[in-house]
Amino acid sequence: MQLHKPARSALACLALLITCTTSASEQKPLTDRDILIADFEGDDYGDWTVQGEAFGNRPAIANTTLPNRVTGHWGKGLVNSYLGGDRPVGKLTSPPFKIERPYINFLIGAGRYEYRTCINLLVDGKVVRSTVGPAMKNEKGEEVLDWYGWDVKDLQGKTATLEIVDNYTGGWGHINIDHIFQSDQPRKSTDPVFIHGVSLDRTSLVPQYTFADILEEQEAQLKDNPYMARLKASRESMADDPYRPIYHYVNPEGTLNDPNGLCFWQGRWHLFYQAYPPEDRRQHWGHAVSDDLIHWRDLPLAIYPDPEDKCFSGATLVEDDRVIAMYHGTQVGNMVAVSSDPLLLNWKKVTGKAVIPMNSPDGSPLPYRVFDPCIWKKGDTYYSLSGGTLPGPGGRPTRANFLFRSKDLAHWEYLHPFVEDDRFSLVGDDGACPYFWPIGDRHILLHFSHMSGGKYLLGDYDTDRDKFVVTAGGDFNFGAYGPCGVHAPSACPDGKGGVITIFNMNPGKPTEGWNQIMTLPRRLTLIGENQLAQVPAGDIESVRGQHKHLDAMPLPANEEIVLDGIQGNAMEIIAQIDPRGASMIELDVLRSPGAEETTRILFFRERGMRDRSLPGRPSVITLDISRSSTLPDATSRPPESAPVQIARNELLELRIFIDKSVVEVFVNGKQCVAARVYPGREDSLGISLHAQGQDAQLQSLDAWQMNSIY
Repeated sequence: MQLHKPARSALACLALLITCTTSASEQKPLTDRDILIADFEGDDYGDWTVQGEAFGNRPAIANTTLPNRVTGHWGKGLVNSYLGGDRPVGKLTSPPFKIERPYINFLIGAGRYEYRTCINLLVDGKVVRSTVGPAMKNEKGEEVLDWYGWDVKDLQGKTATLEIVDNYTGGWGHINIDHIFQSDQPRKSTDPVFIHGVSLDRTSLVPQYTFADILEEQEAQLKDNPYMARLKASRESMADDPYRPIYHYVNPEGTLNDPNGLCFWQGRWHLFYQAYPPEDRRQHWGHAVSDDLIHWRDLPLAIYPDPEDKCFSGATLVEDDRVIAMYHGTQVGNMVAVSSDPLLLNWKKVTGKAVIPMNSPDGSPLPYRVFDPCIWKKGDTYYSLSGGTLPGPGGRPTRANFLFRSKDLAHWEYLHPFVEDDRFSLVGDDGACPYFWPIGDRHILLHFSHMSGGKYLLGDYDTDRDKFVVTAGGDFNFGAYGPCGVHAPSACPDGKGGVITIFNMNPGKPTEGWNQIMTLPRRLTLIGENQLAQVPAGDIESVRGQHKHLDAMPLPANEEIVLDGIQGNAMEIIAQIDPRGASMIELDVLRSPGAEETTRILFFRERGMRDRSLPGRPSVITLDISRSSTLPDATSRPPESAPVQIARNELLELRIFIDKSVVEVFVNGKQCVAARVYPGREDSLGISLHAQGQDAQLQSLDAWQMNSIY
């Protein structure tokens, strides 16, 4: 096993990060020798010239809006180009000034895009110094500003101007600047993560290892690996958190985002995900492996940034002799990496650079967007989608996925937008995190919308024209993706005509040291041509513990029945109910004895919006978490309400998974609703049933206490 050492010891960096407690805002004020250029405390920008819309007509006031809170600034005012979000662009230009001191210092935060979110020093009209933001947040989600200084000894006596530039419209497409001054001394951050960010050094600060190519040797190396010991210690340190699930996968260290590249290789399932190591909080690809899709084992990070700034989302393609990962590398474009060892521990990047660059060689506009990709193979040719948008009604963006092909993974040819006849996406959706796979005799395109969350399109793959002709579509969450909602998918074929998918879920309450979780994996299949079936995938039954069973019992109209002796916050419940004439069936979980807290699951027979292409009127399943918690910092969301086709003579079957801070409800194998919940009372464990208007019948109920997978 070979260790690739970063420029600075990662553990030393982490120790330094922990011990450095003095923030930029706490450092000493300016001295009599310092020359202030701008402090941005006024009601306007003074003699600075404003171009574009990003900066508005005056400096921002710190922390007046929740989406863009900052820390490390001085005073109340600062330059913050998040005005209107990341989409607006613009530039601030200072009046000319004479360089009279050997250093120019400033506070900087936000976007890390060279030449696009930066502060520039110009002499004789040419950029002679330039610094980007660190793209860095603290554990509270605040954007960090810290000190950076230019050595300008060689420029003393010259006349200069400053430019503050925001020319990027994607994530982190803004810049924060405060208190610019000339000084005899440099002011520089002592935070290694900040320094690494603004320096544009893209080498990861996390230790990286090379492993053997034989399984037995890999397992032996993992037992003695210090990074694995660190992950184990981190997981154990959070085991007692009352909101941390015990049978849903949660990453072992730090925060989490999209799942990536789910695949089956040499008899094992591999899950990759957006990991944020504490000593280098840029996205790396985290990694876990499972024999049954339920019991996951942590593995070392799979893919590290460099030359890309961050390893964003992507997919994998399994071939006979290797696994191909294709993902978005921020700042450079879409990347390809390959691995062929038994546990997929060693990855090599094809060409060592982006195979689909973000920018054209001459800087001219591209007819496509380079973003989250997926990959598949037809014959001897590889195909890839890149997620994005195209102009829709009124010029507003609509979902788009751009098709590329390649013979060798290194050279890619752009073809055209891939999807035809999509009448199911919403105006404002985009096509991030795409996964395109066969399902039954058709195809499915799973993707994520930054507006409306996890989604899918069903249709036919026209292989002659290389087009996906859509005939149906639907959602995996039913409302905004956050807070508390289902986020992005990762998916792969199961080899039996179905597709296995897993999602990350967003938090709704601050939790120390971690945030998101994964859903249970789901198996997707077709019902007819245009309906999707969803059931839990993997050996979830192996986690079952103590079991209780209820036989048939009446549910009298308008009477809540609290079940005696069946309760818990880590459970599986299967309930079969005959609604009869009841207008609504309700099953509540995580209910406190006085119902101060309760999570409601409601079924409305034939109350959905009619689809004339389907027989009958759909029913509706609702997951209502509005009363799940009495805690002041627990965020709720509107009820999740999803359509489900259930025949009149069909029993209602609810399969409910409760795991500390998540509830997932599968309905008759045809629909699923899920949300994060945070009960504040220790006695919020109960279960109750209710029939509205008329009597109903509980046919049976089985409940299991669930064991930990860790």
